[in-house]
Amino acid sequence: MFGTLPWKRTPGGTRSWDLPKDATIRLRPGRNGVVVRADRGLVLVTQEGDRDDHVLEGGRELWLPSGGVVAAWALAAARLVVCEGAVEAPVLVARGALAS
Repeated sequence: MFGTLPWKRTPGGTRSWDLPKDATIRLRPGRNGVVVRADRGLVLVTQEGDRDDHVLEGGRELWLPSGGVVAAWALAAARLVVCEGAVEAPVLVARGALAS
């Protein structure tokens, strides 16, 4: 299965899939990138142009920039959540002031 699993849309541009072992999903991040989270299970995530592959265990997430296609492969049954338009990181605050 490549990108054909049903997904659930929730408010805020978030989508989720329940992936059986060995299922794959292909995503195209928008201009602000995406946050990919494994709510449960084990998912390998890779992005075109990124030399690293990332393995996410349940509860772990990863921000990916716009650009290359993202592929996620369930190494074990998993729930994958993708939040589109997410920023790379929250604004950092240091002692009550914005950090630069």
